[in-house]
Amino acid sequence: MLGLPSSRTALAIGLCSLLISACGHHFQMVTPNRFVELDDQHQYAMRATTPDGVVIGVREIDNDPQGTLEFWEEALSNHLRLSEGYALLDSIEVQAATGQSGKQLRFGRDEGERPYHYWTTLFVTDDHIFIIEAGGQSETFEPMQGAISDAISTFRID
Repeated sequence: MLGLPSSRTALAIGLCSLLISACGHHFQMVTPNRFVELDDQHQYAMRATTPDGVVIGVREIDNDPQGTLEFWEEALSNHLRLSEGYALLDSIEVQAATGQSGKQLRFGRDEGERPYHYWTTLFVTDDHIFIIEAGGQSETFEPMQGAISDAISTFRID
C-alpha cells in the first residue's frame, strides 16, 4: 500500500517541479492582480485570466528564421490585420525590465455587437521571440489596462 509522501518529500517534489518549469522558459513576469494562472496551456509558456474573461499570456518562440523586432512586428501586424480582421489602433515603444526594447501593438475588433481589445507586445532576441498577448471585451478589458501594463513592465528576459 502506498502512503502519503513525507513533508520533506513533498517539498522536494514541489521544488523540482518549480525548477523544471522555471528552466523551460527564458523569461519571468509578475502575474497581474485579479488574474489566476492557468495550467496546461500548450500554446503558451504562461497564461492567466480574470473571472470576467480578460486574459494575458506569453508565447516564447524560436527566432528562426532569424528576424529583427521590426520584421516580426510587421509580420504580426500584417497577419492580424489582413487574415484575422483586427484594426491596428496604436503602436507603442516599450522596454522590458531587463532593458530590451520592444513594441506593443494595440488592436481592436468587433465581434457582433461587442468590441474587443487585443494587445501584443513583442521582444526579440537573437534566439527567441517573446509575444505577450492580452485581450478581452472592451468593457472588462479597459479597467484592467493599468494592471496589464504594470505586468508587462515587469517582464524580464533571462
